[in-house]
Amino acid sequence: KNAKHMYTLKSRLYSNLVQALGSDIVRDNGPSSPCHKLPNTLSVGFRNVQSGDLLRNIEMDVACSAGSACHASGGALSAVLVAMDVPLEYARGTLRLSVGPSTTLEEVDEASEIIVGAVRKQLGK
Repeated sequence: KNAKHMYTLKSRLYSNLVQALGSDIVRDNGPSSPCHKLPNTLSVGFRNVQSGDLLRNIEMDVACSAGSACHASGGALSAVLVAMDVPLEYARGTLRLSVGPSTTLEEVDEASEIIVGAVRKQLGK
């Protein structure tokens, strides 16, 4: 039950981001097969965006992290993102977002709006 709920929320988050920014800007960095994805975690790359700057703009409103669970230090790309063949223009703008059993649709929609606003600001749109 919880896994289905979290998968629904994660999918909505991704759909909201793509709908607002376009599939040319937003990339799901995870496996293509849903059976190989975690139900609660979304690794999403934003083309030509810097994740560090993005985090600074949203960190007070959205709980997330840059890169991958095995994030590299010193500004280097995560070895995990490199191994996943994430293109550089998306890897540098990657956020890792998670939802939980108590996360609501409203919270997902609000987080989406905040992220979209910060990405647009960084892209000058």
